[in-house]
Amino acid sequence: MKGKDLKNRLQQIIREEVSLLIKESSYKFGTLADPKEMDPNDPMVKVNGFGTLNRSSIRNQIVDRLTGALTTAKDAAKGGPSSYQAYKQLQDLISDDGILFKLIGAELDIANQLESKRLKGGRRSIPIPKQ
Repeated sequence: MKGKDLKNRLQQIIREEVSLLIKESSYKFGTLADPKEMDPNDPMVKVNGFGTLNRSSIRNQIVDRLTGALTTAKDAAKGGPSSYQAYKQLQDLISDDGILFKLIGAELDIANQLESKRLKGGRRSIPIPKQ
C-alpha cells in the first residue's frame, strides 16, 4: 500500500509543478515589480541581475551607457597605449553578460508584458498606452 501512496503523491506533485510552470509567464530579463499597483506610463521594473528601476530610468541608463560606449570607442580609435584596455571595456559592455544587454532585454520584456495586459483588456482594465 505504501508504494501506491508514494506513486500517487509523486503524480500529484508533478501535476502541481507542471500547472505552475504553465501559468507562469517567463521573462528572461525583467518583470513588472507590482503588476496590480503600477503606473502604466512608468512602471517599476525588476531587472534580473541589476535591481528595481522605473521604466524611464531603464531608458536613461541605456542612453547613458551607449553614450559612454561611443566615447570610449572614439578614444580607443585614436590609438595609443590605452586603446587595448578601452576595447576590452567595450567588449565587456556590449557582451551578452553585460548590463547594457540586460537593460535592453528588460525594456523589451516590459513592453511585451504591458502590451499583453493592454490587449487583454476587461471591464476594470488600466488604460495602458500602446507599446
